[in-house]
Amino acid sequence: MTTPRALDGIRVLDLTTPLGEAAGRVFADLGAEVLKVEPPGGCAARFTAPFADGEAGDPEGSLFWRAFGLGKKSVVLDLEAVGDRERFLALARGADVLLESSTPGTLDALGLGYEALARENPALLYVSITPYGQQGPLAKAPATDLTIAAAASLPNMQGDRDRPPLPVGWSEASCHGAVQAAADAILALLERERTGLGQHLDASMQAAVVWALLFVTGHATLYGEDVPGYGAQRGAPQPQLLPGVVIPNVARVKDGFVVMTLVLGEVGARGFGKLMRFAAERGGLEPDIAERDWSGWMQQLGAGKLAPADLARALEQLVAFLGSCTKAEIQERAVREAWLVGPAWTAADLLADRQLEARDYWVRVGDTIHPGAFAKLSRTPIRLDAPAPRLGADQSLAGASSRGPSAVVGSGREERGASLLAGLKVADFAWVGAGPLVSKDLANLGATVVHVESDKFVDPLRMIPPWKDRAPNPATGHTAANFNQSKLGLALDLKSEKGREVALRLVDWADVVVESFTPGTAAKLGLDWETLSKRKPGLVMLSSCLRGQTGPERAYTGFGLQGAGLAGFCAVTGWPDRLPSGPWGAYTDFIAPRYSIAALGAALFHRARTGEGQYIDLSQVEAAIHFLEPMVLDYTVNGRIAGLAGMRSVRACPHGIFPAAGEQRYLAIAVETAAQWRALRAQVPGLATFDGAEWEDLGVRIDAKDRLEAPLAAWCAEQEAFACAERLRDAGVPAYVSLRGVDLHDDPQLAARGFFVERDHPRVGKALYDGPVTHFSATPAEIRCAGPAVGHDTFDVMTRLLGYDEEAIAELAAAGVLS
Repeated sequence: MTTPRALDGIRVLDLTTPLGEAAGRVFADLGAEVLKVEPPGGCAARFTAPFADGEAGDPEGSLFWRAFGLGKKSVVLDLEAVGDRERFLALARGADVLLESSTPGTLDALGLGYEALARENPALLYVSITPYGQQGPLAKAPATDLTIAAAASLPNMQGDRDRPPLPVGWSEASCHGAVQAAADAILALLERERTGLGQHLDASMQAAVVWALLFVTGHATLYGEDVPGYGAQRGAPQPQLLPGVVIPNVARVKDGFVVMTLVLGEVGARGFGKLMRFAAERGGLEPDIAERDWSGWMQQLGAGKLAPADLARALEQLVAFLGSCTKAEIQERAVREAWLVGPAWTAADLLADRQLEARDYWVRVGDTIHPGAFAKLSRTPIRLDAPAPRLGADQSLAGASSRGPSAVVGSGREERGASLLAGLKVADFAWVGAGPLVSKDLANLGATVVHVESDKFVDPLRMIPPWKDRAPNPATGHTAANFNQSKLGLALDLKSEKGREVALRLVDWADVVVESFTPGTAAKLGLDWETLSKRKPGLVMLSSCLRGQTGPERAYTGFGLQGAGLAGFCAVTGWPDRLPSGPWGAYTDFIAPRYSIAALGAALFHRARTGEGQYIDLSQVEAAIHFLEPMVLDYTVNGRIAGLAGMRSVRACPHGIFPAAGEQRYLAIAVETAAQWRALRAQVPGLATFDGAEWEDLGVRIDAKDRLEAPLAAWCAEQEAFACAERLRDAGVPAYVSLRGVDLHDDPQLAARGFFVERDHPRVGKALYDGPVTHFSATPAEIRCAGPAVGHDTFDVMTRLLGYDEEAIAELAAAGVLS
């Protein structure tokens, strides 16, 4: 008997361009039937690099298509032709979801916009996934991954500060919006099951990437300035913790690079001490450096027992020592001793990773090895067993009108409410970033989310700046308030027996449990799946951690920087003649939640239909690798290992972030198509010499990148950035200023979407918070409040939700349980 999949019976029509292609892949992985509706000759994804060697131009040769077309079906319809439009309408009448990423207005002009299709099928979820959203002054602006990232300020936070801002070294920014849109659409299926009604979802890729900035928008709203060392200060000397001391976060080793977090709280300090002990054991440190206990170096500095010059000398010796080690050697010891150090894996390293091998991650589909499931679902596992289809392989499905949508249209089982997830109850035991961001989205969509914390064990997220009045204080941090929007705060000491009893009562109340402890911790607390599922068989539980719940490296200690290294991002992000600069911040912490929400939504959808709960084991590294899947396939198919890319791209040329007039102002320009090249050439006098049809070929332009971009760079240097970007976009060239954090609150497109929302926090005061990526036409997300201080709602949760009386609460409080 075939194991069911979570979205069995759901039909998705996929009209996306390459920027939105990843959305349909998420649905296909979870079991939906995804019909890729392609024009004659094939969709654009089939002609998107990289390609299998010798197969460029072949509609079956794109590795991008093999990656994001996996599991889909292909039907060919010419939507410009009346007959094929009628066939498409027949498909739409029987579809559950439609995904599209056309320039806003394109499908409306064909009579295939949301309003038209909603009349044909009121149960349809019509999902628009576009660079800047459906409305606003830039809604129709041309865009690429580079310009989307620039519009969200991500490159501004990356690269070496004596050079221009730098994108992630593989085009993937649009995936943030595409996967978030898919996750939101899966949640919308839950509401549609109850009401029988569809709606229009409008997702902005720009908004999605803003959510990858960690604390950048917090600095802008609290202090009215950029993060120190960025924005207008980008070219200034690097800020230093101590004069003459530079804390490294990357080092060259014998066979590549490692990334390090040496100063993040107690965990970082302990790991640094063990790392230094390892170096001392191997003879890598001078005697006076080797004999110190480096786990307490910050306290020693504060007490005047360690001179900054000695710390600087120790760090220099450590970096030199690491150059004698291999990535695998360091990783093995880091896992064992909880260093916050991780390798910058290349695509080849990923295929040899022992943790991925132990978790059976890699799968062969057809003749190609692919990254495996983005999450492990216990009852409805993801199966990757169908390669991307050949063009028109499923043409018999075109025009199939006998199938009705899986929801009963207009059933009236429930009337539609104002919130998508009203009535859903979530016990949130997650901390730091990747876990809380999951339940934040559920809370903003109407779920009741109780976020459990303790003052006795402060969440590191609360010690991330900015803070009100610039003074470190776990109660006044904007980042924690931003990541925990709309939640209720319950203070609970989970290390006490009485605290665990309260936690179990919270689980009994909940439909969903989210946790992001180090694997094994939940079991020690009696909050593991085996225990909780016996109490509540219908429970859906998500465990999110860096490396997954099983395997030899399941207990690996690391944060998003190590995740980015282990997932392949660090090895491609940086200038080829320098060390990797890595993606900004805890990058995998902003990818994994999108896949987590998709998996949770699918599990809840399955539960709504069967009553069955299930367990989701999500490795943040395994999920994040999917953003780089075409790059991985370039290795598994062609044997090519991508290195530090600088500004190079396999998908565009010119492709760069060029200095413009003004202090630290830059223009992001990326040209993918022949039409875009012609438009750029008409704007830039220095490109006139690149005459002839051959320059319309992307490969020709890539081969001449340096020569081609020299006159463009000279021209950009004389331009006022914002006016020039507008002029280029109006001409049809994808362009955007590489925005600073302080620019985001004034960005006209984000303003038109009402992205930033002001809320008053009892300790932070009034501030702006990042808003939803997706606009739901019928059940919009709402930031009901900024994230709570620890225990802000303890009494309310204990009485109203868990049924404790005041006497019992007083006893627990007196025993220190509620703190």
